[in-house]
Amino acid sequence: MSKPIVIEVAGKAVAVAAPAGDQVRFVAVKYDVWDLDGELYSSVDEAERAAARHLAGRSDVGQSFDRGGYPNLAVAV
Repeated sequence: MSKPIVIEVAGKAVAVAAPAGDQVRFVAVKYDVWDLDGELYSSVDEAERAAARHLAGRSDVGQSFDRGGYPNLAVAV
C-alpha cells in the first residue's frame, strides 16, 4: 500500500488507512471510531472489520441529534 485508503462502514467514510511500514495505521475521521485512532493493522480489510465491529458495539449508532434520540440534549444558538 503506497497511499492512504478510505475506510467505509455502511457506505459512510469513517477513517483512513495510512501506510505504516508493512502495516496500516487507522486514522479516524469520525468521532464514532475515535477509540481506534492510531491503531495498527496488518491490512486495510482488517482495519475495516475493526471499525465495523466497533460501530456495531455502540448503542447510539444511527441516532440523530434530535429531541427523540437525545431527550436531555440542550442546544445553544
